Amino acid sequence: MKKKLIYSFILLAGISLAACGGKSKTVESSTSNKSTENSSQSTSSTSSTTKSSSIKSSTENSASSESKSSESQSAVKAETNAPAKQADAVLSQLSTAFPNDRLPQAILTSKTADYLTAATTSTADQENFRILYYAENHAIEVNDIVVNDLQPIASFEKKSYDSNETAASVVNQIIDNGGSKIDLGYGITGYQQGAAGSSYLSWQEGNWSLVVRASNIGGEVAEPLAKEAVAYLETAMLPAPQNIGQISLTASTSDSYQNNSIVWQKGLIVYTIQHFDALQALKMTVSTNQ
Repeated sequence: MKKKLIYSFILLAGISLAACGGKSKTVESSTSNKSTENSSQSTSSTSSTTKSSSIKSSTENSASSESKSSESQSAVKAETNAPAKQADAVLSQLSTAFPNDRLPQAILTSKTADYLTAATTSTADQENFRILYYAENHAIEVNDIVVNDLQPIASFEKKSYDSNETAASVVNQIIDNGGSKIDLGYGITGYQQGAAGSSYLSWQEGNWSLVVRASNIGGEVAEPLAKEAVAYLETAMLPAPQNIGQISLTASTSDSYQNNSIVWQKGLIVYTIQHFDALQALKMTVSTNQ
């Protein structure tokens, strides 16, 4: 009987130990699973944070790139518009200074620097004044003292006289129908002759007399420039002289603004435009009609 009780006791003890062992393993397993789950959540959270950071970084980079691109485009636009704004400001200031006359608007060429400026005589005398035009690589104020050391590219001058006859004599119109006839196109005939190492090609358009001078020594030819001038004036309108006007162009290339002259009378007043470029001298004169 004692032996049976002992065996029963041992059996119950074994079962109890086995049950405890299983429970421990279950707890450990549960703890492990929770640890794994927490680790997974941590990894997922880290991944999410990294992804969010990446998206934020990408957005910031994109915004930065767009900002830089916008700034670059604005800088280019400002740089492109700066010469035009400077020219408008100069021309507006000159028109305000001399409001009684139509001043030239077309001065710069593709060969000149981009920034226009000017120097004028006193505005106190509205009947007699002169404007010198300059083209530089940066903006300069009108009548800035620095232009004294610069080379003008063009000029506009107004002078008043006591009589029409005196004004007409200052224009010094030249009409020469001698020499060889040359067809300049558009029904216009020019007359060419030589003198003192140069050739002169002359023609008339309305009250205007025109002449192109070419140097024989330099092998220059007057005809191409004359034809170019005729073709341009078919589509552009010069101011109407009262009573006469003289256009003197030079086939040679020069930096001197006095190379080409356009002079016309308006009663007692004589206007003179000069420009280093022959065709631009015409365009500058035409622009006084604008």
